[in-house]
Amino acid sequence: MKGPEAKLWQRLHLKLYDVFWTRIENSASTGIPDLYGACEKSSFFLELKCTKNNSLRISPTQVSWNYSNVSNGGRSFFLAETLLDSTLYLYSGKSGKDLVKEGLKAAPLAVFPAPWDTKKLLHHLKFHKF
Repeated sequence: MKGPEAKLWQRLHLKLYDVFWTRIENSASTGIPDLYGACEKSSFFLELKCTKNNSLRISPTQVSWNYSNVSNGGRSFFLAETLLDSTLYLYSGKSGKDLVKEGLKAAPLAVFPAPWDTKKLLHHLKFHKF
């Protein structure tokens, strides 16, 4: 993770300080999300994306891993930030194909304009029913 995604990670880490975060640097097995988080008996994976426009760069292995994880009872999400206004868009891990086709026009689970409502974001990450 580098560039805008690394900066997004730094801000999430500071604002969601109740979460035990593990940053996943994985060059051996592609598709595994950027972050693993655990908080109050709940855990989840986050794939971070940043964009200047509507499009998102998501690899086929990221689509597959996230879809398979959610389909097998796991919790994973795509979290996209617009670089122009720092709005966050939260998507289910099952939304990878839609995000490749539609970008940010795909239906999100939630939208968080800046400044982010971190309590609401964390609630979605911990309790969203897939």
